[in-house]
Amino acid sequence: MLDLGCGPGFTSFDLARVVGPTGSVITCDISTRFLAFLRSERDRLALTQIEPSLGSVEDLDLPPGHLDGVYARWLSCWLPDPGAVLERVARGVKRGGAVAIQDYFDWSAMKLVPECATFGPVMDGCMRSWQEGGGMIDVGELIPGLAEHCGLAVEHLRPLARIGCVGSMEWRWLGGFFRSYLPKVVERSLLSADELEAFQAEWDRRSGTGGSWVHTPTMVDVVLRKR
Repeated sequence: MLDLGCGPGFTSFDLARVVGPTGSVITCDISTRFLAFLRSERDRLALTQIEPSLGSVEDLDLPPGHLDGVYARWLSCWLPDPGAVLERVARGVKRGGAVAIQDYFDWSAMKLVPECATFGPVMDGCMRSWQEGGGMIDVGELIPGLAEHCGLAVEHLRPLARIGCVGSMEWRWLGGFFRSYLPKVVERSLLSADELEAFQAEWDRRSGTGGSWVHTPTMVDVVLRKR
């Protein structure tokens, strides 16, 4: 099993338990910090079947027909050429093996309820950052066509959207995203510092008072099968 773009390995640990002690989970990421955390947790949890690998997914060299399955979440949207990576992955999967992908389908579907004026500039800045970043944030809509080109059949395709109130997992997830990503949008002059400050103040106010909801960006769950 391959966990592609594994990050700190949260899914890798789940996959390791799925394959069991006789299986193996190869993890691939470009972050030495994430892989250091993954190794530490692997050793603490005694999940010796996890094999960390440092490197770019674009340069991944997989033996043909070697893998039973591949998992990738929030990866393809950042790639300049997701089709080329999927083609590499498809060559490495056995006939009948699976490729499971979770990625964005409609990022602009995100909403803050009740609406507020400070949210519009944040959405506009983020969308422009995706457009100028070299990847395609709504890559989920491309995956079926890319899969067909690589000899992978679509077995499962389902949109995934969540709504959460203040304090929910969804609210905390997006709050963390805003704090880490929006300063980068400001650095690229796609959002002003004043706009960021106004939005963050409103988000913090709502986080303290409750009564608000957030609709997360729409994702898509895809399972592909090697012919």
